[in-house]
Amino acid sequence: MVGYAKRRMPRERPSGDQRKFLETLRDLGPRDNAQTAAVRKSTKRACQVRGWVEWRCLDKFPGVRAWHLTIIGRKVLNSAARGRGQPADRSSIGP
Repeated sequence: MVGYAKRRMPRERPSGDQRKFLETLRDLGPRDNAQTAAVRKSTKRACQVRGWVEWRCLDKFPGVRAWHLTIIGRKVLNSAARGRGQPADRSSIGP
């Protein structure tokens, strides 16, 4: 039987700036670069590299791109808010 590869180091938690950016996207929805001007470019790029956000078109406006929070980004926010040692919420997982 083949085993799954295990991560050597746990995923790093978002920094304070990254957390604020992710929370803004969660609370307010997709934001373009003009609306996220206060956020450093390096913060947005680091979140994108980690898969927490993605730069894609808005559904109703095909030519307009904005930052969107990914499912992984939501999980990172939830786990960062929960802290270590507390069990994950399993209400969304079926039997």
